[in-house]
Amino acid sequence: MKIIENLYPFREIFLNKENKLLTGLSFFIVGLISLHFIFYLNFFNFYGSWLNKESSLVTIQIIPEKKEKRIPVKIQNHILNLYSDKKYYSNIEIKNDDKIRNELGLTELSSFSKLRIPFIFEINLREKEYFIDEEKLKNVIENRGFDIYYHRDDLQNIYDLIYKVNLFIFIFGFLITVLFFFFLTLLLKISLNTNLKFLEIIQIMGADNKKISLTLSIILIKKILPGSILAIILTSIFSVLITNLFSIPGNINDNIIFANNFFYYLAYLSLFLLSILFFLFCYFLIYLNYFLEKRFFIK
Repeated sequence: MKIIENLYPFREIFLNKENKLLTGLSFFIVGLISLHFIFYLNFFNFYGSWLNKESSLVTIQIIPEKKEKRIPVKIQNHILNLYSDKKYYSNIEIKNDDKIRNELGLTELSSFSKLRIPFIFEINLREKEYFIDEEKLKNVIENRGFDIYYHRDDLQNIYDLIYKVNLFIFIFGFLITVLFFFFLTLLLKISLNTNLKFLEIIQIMGADNKKISLTLSIILIKKILPGSILAIILTSIFSVLITNLFSIPGNINDNIIFANNFFYYLAYLSLFLLSILFFLFCYFLIYLNYFLEKRFFIK
């Protein structure tokens, strides 16, 4: 008897009454795991791009001489020419008076123009390992003081925080997955204990443990699949709505249209679902074979 080619008796007996429960359970838990995965995906994309940008950022402050209120325009131009080499610097942003005023909260200060304001600018290094040549800078700014602040020096606390968030995401997702496996195992065990006589008859008819395990594993995956597919479709739609509604960063391309966002999430979730189903299938095979061997099909 080829059990794999004759699934009908198994399909009608095993977990037939629990079809709705399995569909609802798989929909709820797979949806929860999928949302968890999407959250991690967006978080990973966001902090990865943010850290790369921040770690390559350098802030330089040129202090005017005592007799100066501002750095002379001629000196400013020399500084900008010094950092115009696109081979080492990708971008330079000057903090003008308005930006400094806003950042310091001095928007109402009428005498702001009388203060000695340093010339502040930010540089994006092509490689975050690069350093600013201080000697060249000194030659350009003459006797004026300066400060160089590498943003990468203050990122260690951020790395620690990101590590803790990643760890939390992993543990929480792992616990949800274990919970899913536990409920499926419980339902399967109840169904097996209820149908021990039928399994014994199948064994007498010539089926071995491996064939029975493979057959039941296929049935279980088929019963879980509808709710899981519905879960990832609705999760993809919900994720696109949330990311667009709250302008959550982290997408590969913030300018792509709604439909592309949906298929982007759906593609990743489909791969994620396939991996979960593959592990479930392997788990069912091992568990069922162990259960049957332990019970009464030892040869």
